[in-house]
Amino acid sequence: MTRAAGAVVLCCALAVACGGAVSATQPAGPDSDLWKKLTDIDARAGRIQSLQARFEQQKFTALLNTPLVSTGSVRIRGARIRWDTEQPEKTVLLIDQQEAKLFYPAQRTLEVYPLDQRLGELAASPLPRLDVLKKRFSFQELPVKEMLGKAEEGRFIALSLSPTDPSLRQHVQQVRVLLDFPAAYIVKAEITDSDGDRTLLSFSNVQINANVGDLNLTVPSGTAVSHPLEGLDGSQKPQSPSK
Repeated sequence: MTRAAGAVVLCCALAVACGGAVSATQPAGPDSDLWKKLTDIDARAGRIQSLQARFEQQKFTALLNTPLVSTGSVRIRGARIRWDTEQPEKTVLLIDQQEAKLFYPAQRTLEVYPLDQRLGELAASPLPRLDVLKKRFSFQELPVKEMLGKAEEGRFIALSLSPTDPSLRQHVQQVRVLLDFPAAYIVKAEITDSDGDRTLLSFSNVQINANVGDLNLTVPSGTAVSHPLEGLDGSQKPQSPSK
């Protein structure tokens, strides 16, 4: 999975907790009880304009006996999502509807990944809506204890999202999320990619409609800017000088 695709998948995981208005049409797959829960969450989450939280990410691969662990903060406002990783290496990932930018301060390098229209929709403001997600994923409710380690009725809901869009299936097999049902925000997300590797995200200190500050990504003069996907589709894109 490319970094850009992985970043959008993370947005999808957050999306269920921060959707906007959803159409009344129920898609095939979820039963009426599950769809009612999703629309109830969506109605409350539609009032979320911004969000910030701490995160811990664990990356499990077949090549390593122990997971790769990273920590930092995530801030969301409008069509922008910014991930600031602090450990083990400082990086900044900024995503909007057009592109994903990944900055490595120590190396002074910036990677830019364009997002096509379908992926751009999944990074839309404030985050993908359920009526967008239902075009790309099928939904299934899971036992809460599968993600929480214990059953806790009422407060949490666990979901499995399986991509139905062929372009997404190239990158991800499944997304599982654990939601705080009354507060309508995400607690955990687990992404299994096309290679079978798993990424587990845990969120804490979640603040809704907080002042998230400036989400712009400003890089120092002399930063090397690259477009790793340039030319893969037969097109050429000129190098952009850093500012």
